[in-house]
Amino acid sequence: MVRIKKETEQAVSHARAAAEEASRQGGQLATRLAKETVKQAGKTVARVRLVTTEAAEKVVGKITGRTRKRKRAKVVATVVGAAAVAAAAGVAAARRRRR
Repeated sequence: MVRIKKETEQAVSHARAAAEEASRQGGQLATRLAKETVKQAGKTVARVRLVTTEAAEKVVGKITGRTRKRKRAKVVATVVGAAAVAAAAGVAAARRRRR
């Protein structure tokens, strides 16, 4: 009878230890999952913030006329670039003619 009681106490003790270990591991798993969730939420917030900033800049650019200025600047830069390429091609052709 004493032996059965000791074995029962030991089994209960082992079960309690296993339960504590499981709860501790469960807590660690929950912490890890929570960290991942928080990180993902941070990424989502950053992406949304970027999109809203871009949209606001676009609206402000239209209101202030900055968008039009940018488009003009792009066209001018394209024309200047094309002229530079044409000039370089002309110089290269003139060099070939000299030889």
